[in-house]
Amino acid sequence: MREVRLTMVNERLSSSPAVPLPSGFRFRYFADQDQETWINILTQASEFPTLEAAQDRFQTEFTSTLPELGKRAVFLETNEGLPVGTAMGWYNTEFRDGNYGRLHWVSIIPPYQGKGLARPLVTKALKILEANHTKAYLTTRPRSYKGIKLYLDYGFKPLTQTEHCREGWDLVAKTLGISIPL
Repeated sequence: MREVRLTMVNERLSSSPAVPLPSGFRFRYFADQDQETWINILTQASEFPTLEAAQDRFQTEFTSTLPELGKRAVFLETNEGLPVGTAMGWYNTEFRDGNYGRLHWVSIIPPYQGKGLARPLVTKALKILEANHTKAYLTTRPRSYKGIKLYLDYGFKPLTQTEHCREGWDLVAKTLGISIPL
């Protein structure tokens, strides 16, 4: 099966759980010189095969919306200032009715994965979304099954648009050993 992008929706953001950040970490918003920080985190987290690919994506997707990043993109960092993760409470006026926020680019670098940081990072991004939206969506891949489990726990539901999507969700359900209503 070719890999497809899976879409999930949360029709009621206010019902999402809130998980606090453990001690030793803090959040900060995207600042003017943070393009390289974002690129490094996403590349280390294997979202992109190279720094150049991440840089190209950043340029394509965010160059025209840089001021929004300071309000909608956060970094998770150690109290010493080491950036270890990022997430966005973004938007897309072309998705469905145009009123959905987008949980976007949730990533944590490998040495900090599995340390209970993803849930607080998602909580923070969803709080950003709640300031502007009542509902949200995200896209992911079938191989991101740990992330999908987390998104399910936060009230996101699968949106099945094609037969390839159904195959992707079947693979996720089998991998997680759960039933996913489609």
